[in-house]
Amino acid sequence: METGKWIRALREERSIRASDIERTTRSIADARGYPDFYVSHSTLADIESGAIPGIHKLFSLALALKVPLNELLRAFGIDQTEITSADVKTPHDPQALSVAPPPESPVRFQPNFDVNVDAEETTLLKIQSHDLASLPPPLRARFDPMRYRYVFVGSNDDSMADLLPPRSLVEVDTSQKAVQVFAWQTLRERPIYLVWHANGHTCCWCQSDGKELLLIPHPLSRQRVRRFKIQGEATVVGRVTNAWLPFDVVKLQREAAS
Repeated sequence: METGKWIRALREERSIRASDIERTTRSIADARGYPDFYVSHSTLADIESGAIPGIHKLFSLALALKVPLNELLRAFGIDQTEITSADVKTPHDPQALSVAPPPESPVRFQPNFDVNVDAEETTLLKIQSHDLASLPPPLRARFDPMRYRYVFVGSNDDSMADLLPPRSLVEVDTSQKAVQVFAWQTLRERPIYLVWHANGHTCCWCQSDGKELLLIPHPLSRQRVRRFKIQGEATVVGRVTNAWLPFDVVKLQREAAS
């Protein structure tokens, strides 16, 4: 059931309708001459309610949702990296199948950007299971791709000024999509959200105004307040729960505080 909810949230986050899934997967099935690639509206509803699709439908669904197939497989509990190499022995051997452990890799943090992504823009990272070894320990310990998404704030994005400066790494909780309003005492207490819109992704404060969503930047930002229609033009991906700031910014903040 949780996997189905994650797939639906991913689809809604990208403003992909059930009819879009039908149209895309029908084209795939027609091109390959095999109907099992087709994902109908009712089949999609079953999957989002907890049904486990066949490999052909999973393949088409990955293409329709524009996510790597191994990311969908991992959501269903299948990690390709666990099958590194297999030594099939004779039937008389009590250990008929042994799997060699994956080789150790040096510890480093290297976000896996898409090839065509401009690092100057705020980017939703695609962290794969094989990247876990290179993540910082606090992030690796809480890594949950079905709940948390990770965002790199672009070098040209100062929407949240020094709260989330450019080049920050941000953790977003997708279970917190509702825009909260309460009597915050400081700017740091006001919830920050990741919003997907026609121009990309933005971390900012939000305000619901009827059928519109207002994206509110920090007062010291160069960005302006933007309005989007909630249906179709903008989607709240989730709430920012953690952030890792660039070293030089942290150093400057500490010097200013002292």
